[in-house]
Amino acid sequence: MKWRILIVLLTLTLITAGCTEKSQESENIKVAQDLEDVQGTQERSNFKAGAPIDSIVFSRTGALVTLIEETNIAQVKISSANDLIDSIDIEKTEKEIFAAFDWEPETQYEFEVITDEGATSALKVYAPGKPALKEEYSIELEAVTPGPIEKTSANIKGVTRISSDSKHLAIGTNGGSLKLIELATGKKVWEKQLVKGIADARIADIEFSEDGKRLIVGEESPDAFIYCFDLNGTEIWKFGAGTDLGSDLGHMPSMKKVKLDSKGNTYVAASRGCGYIGEKYKYLSRIYSFDPEGNMRWKFPESELMDSGVAWIDTTPDGKYSVFGTSCFTKADKWKDGTVHVLDGNTGKENWEYSIPPLEPFFDYTAIWYSTQITPDGEKLITMTSDGRAFLFDNSRIVETGVPEVKWQENISTPIIVSGVPIYGSANYAYIIDNTLIFSIGSTFSRDKNKNAPIEHPSGNTFFAYDIEGNLLWKWRLDGYAGECAQNDRYLVIPIAQNLVTEDRNVHGVYVFDVSKSGGSSSKLVQIYNTKGITVSADISPDGKYIAALEAPARLDDGTVLGEYKVHILT
Repeated sequence: MKWRILIVLLTLTLITAGCTEKSQESENIKVAQDLEDVQGTQERSNFKAGAPIDSIVFSRTGALVTLIEETNIAQVKISSANDLIDSIDIEKTEKEIFAAFDWEPETQYEFEVITDEGATSALKVYAPGKPALKEEYSIELEAVTPGPIEKTSANIKGVTRISSDSKHLAIGTNGGSLKLIELATGKKVWEKQLVKGIADARIADIEFSEDGKRLIVGEESPDAFIYCFDLNGTEIWKFGAGTDLGSDLGHMPSMKKVKLDSKGNTYVAASRGCGYIGEKYKYLSRIYSFDPEGNMRWKFPESELMDSGVAWIDTTPDGKYSVFGTSCFTKADKWKDGTVHVLDGNTGKENWEYSIPPLEPFFDYTAIWYSTQITPDGEKLITMTSDGRAFLFDNSRIVETGVPEVKWQENISTPIIVSGVPIYGSANYAYIIDNTLIFSIGSTFSRDKNKNAPIEHPSGNTFFAYDIEGNLLWKWRLDGYAGECAQNDRYLVIPIAQNLVTEDRNVHGVYVFDVSKSGGSSSKLVQIYNTKGITVSADISPDGKYIAALEAPARLDDGTVLGEYKVHILT
């Protein structure tokens, strides 16, 4: 009996001269009628009829085997060069088998499926050069009014977070809705409308506890609540920072960033931009810490508010250190803009601070937005100023000497003059994966308020990776605006929105880097999934199996709307 062989053919991302072909991997599986038409030998071994294999798709963490018909699967064997692979984690239904194992590119594997009745099906296939990325399902979100695509600040926002046990997905929307989804099935567990009837109020951040049984949610609203829910949707506690920070509908406070330590303690940066008062831009900010039951452990400062903005906070897993940086659009009066603060995470007392001077003559203030990060062991700290400078501090050395000092500094996207116009790449986020320090540069801006940037900054929309000693390891030009990235121990997932200079609409989507791979950025970039609209948020499950990408619509000059407001679940 002849069986039609279904061969997995991946449309690989072609990488030439540091550029990525942006074509969507829209067809991952093709039919091969004749084995001689396919490079490499693909063979089906003899078997008793009962469980023929329909297709095999290789993903980041293993392979998905689909059968032609439902059957009772007793055993799955995978071998390479006649050697049986031992360390395989099998998940199965009557028609699908996911085999989790570390496969090698362009290596031949034999998959053998054995039923309860002893019927056998086997197929030999070559693993692709790079894994596939396909959509399992999508989640439609509420109707929104798209912002103009020429302004990243007007982008429709949203938050996606996957639980630490890889079982649940939490989605916070631009309209203040919170959803909990069963990740494997797409089933909605529950939904709550936290912010009601207030324009521009939204879910600002979400984090799961280490055991995956609680989620902490911060909102941007007049009350600026932070909530703690269990997986049944029961509210355990909440706190509102609006009482401290004040509010009006034009300048609402926000629980900007939420972090949890391994003990379940919560740390949150709360901030409110109050707008210009005369020639000064005014911020009010405070850091809070709560225990698992919602009791306030400490607040910083204890007896006043900071007059600088705080948009980010990071904490070591053991809660020993909590770090943040300050920012403003003008010089702050008391709590200096552009200052790194390191707190004792248990008491909220300040260990040290370091103020980074403005980059004159281009700036008379310093802003640190989303970039202050500390290594899990608490020894190293990185930050980045919006003018394009990156810094590394040795926290262990500072603890010994009591004197803050910069271990190294790199001017990555600082201002340059082009046709008489000073342009710079806005520094956005910083990340630490093992001992690799990654800095994300965003859109290009002009320091001349009367002139637009004539070209993109050479370092704009680019990722830069350094080692602890400050040596450049690799860099990658993303060709679009990178939002907050997701990461686990191996992968870095980057959501990409619009490019303000080139206006290339084909760059939107998620880019997946495997930072464990050797070589440069071309070898580390393993997957791309393009979206019609801008991609504003992404997360990856700790086990690496799922990626959640939030697509948002954007409006072109002619009124055309690109994309939809929805979440793509990818494997």
